[in-house]
Amino acid sequence: MRVLLVRTDRLGDVILSTPVATLLKLAHPDAQVHMLVRAAVAPLVRLHQDVDQVLELPDRSSLTDLVRLFRTDAPDAVVLLHPTFELALAAWLARIPRRIGTRYRAYSFLLNERVPVHRKRSGRHELELNVDTAAPLGLAEIEAARPLFRFRIPAEVEERAAARLRELGAAEGERGVVLHPGSGGSARDWPVRRFAELARLVHGAGLGPIWVTGTAPEKSLVDELERLSGVPFRRLEGRLNLPELAAVLKRARAVVANSTGPLHLAVAVGTPVVGLYCPIGPCHPRRWGPYGRPDAVLVPPVPECDRCTESCVHYDCMLKISAEQVFEKLQDILEKDRPAEPS
Repeated sequence: MRVLLVRTDRLGDVILSTPVATLLKLAHPDAQVHMLVRAAVAPLVRLHQDVDQVLELPDRSSLTDLVRLFRTDAPDAVVLLHPTFELALAAWLARIPRRIGTRYRAYSFLLNERVPVHRKRSGRHELELNVDTAAPLGLAEIEAARPLFRFRIPAEVEERAAARLRELGAAEGERGVVLHPGSGGSARDWPVRRFAELARLVHGAGLGPIWVTGTAPEKSLVDELERLSGVPFRRLEGRLNLPELAAVLKRARAVVANSTGPLHLAVAVGTPVVGLYCPIGPCHPRRWGPYGRPDAVLVPPVPECDRCTESCVHYDCMLKISAEQVFEKLQDILEKDRPAEPS
C-alpha cells in the first residue's frame, strides 16, 4: 500500500502531521508513506524516519501540475490533512482510489472516504485531529508510538550547526537557552520588550548563554531585542536552514517561544520548552500547544476570545504574562530536565 499524506501549509502544521506516518508504519510495516509538503519544509521532512519519499509543492502550481504530481506518484490512498478545493479536485481528477479527508467542506463530495473531523469546534489537539483524519487507513494508537516524533538529524547537519555556533563565539559543547521572539504572524506574540526582560533574567541568573533564533526578515526584531535587553546573546536569525535549526534546538537546554513552528520542532527533537500563547480560540494551546507538555504553556489570565482588537478591555493582554512568570517556568522545566544525582 502506498499512501500520500498531504500537508501544504506551515512548519508547525507539518511537524504535527508527521506522527500519522509513524502510526501508519506501526500498523502496516510494509506500507510506503509519501508526503507532499511545501518546498521550504521538505528538507526537514526528509529527515523523518517513517516518510519514505517527500514530494514538493511548488510555490506556484496549477491544477494541471497537481494532477500530474498525483498521477506520477500513483498512491493507493491520499489523505488531505490540510484540505483545499484545488487539492481535493486534483486527487479526484487523478482518480486516486482512496481519497480521504474531512466531510465538513463544501467540496468534500470529491472525496470517497469522508471523516467526521471538525477542526474549529473539536476542542482537540491538531496532532490528534490529523490522526483522526487518517483513521480509515487503520493506524496504531498514539500511545503505541515512542517516540511520537521520529526525526533523525545526520551527524553532518549537527556539525554544520555546531560550526555556526562556533562562528558566533560558542565554546565546544556549549548548550544555550533559546529565545525565539517571532512567529511569522501565526499567532499573537509575546511582546519583544518582555523577551528583553526575560533575557536579562536568564543572563543574570547564569542559566547559560542565550541563543536567539529567527528568520532573516526578523532581523529588525532581533535588533530591537538586543537594544532593549542590553545583554549579550548569540544571533542565529537567518543563519540556519531547517535541518540546522533542528540540530541547534536539539542541543539547547531549553526553548522559549511563541506559538510557532520552531516551538513544535523543539518538542519533536526532545528539548524542554516554554510556550507563550494568546487567548484567541483558533490559536489556543488546546489545539496548538506543545504536544504532551500542557504544563509548559503560559496564557494571559483573561477570558478566551475569538479575535484581537485594540478596543478590547484586555488589550494588549500578552503583556499580562510577566517575564518573571516565564523565568520561573523556565527554571522549573530546567530543574525537571536535570539528570538525577547518583545515589
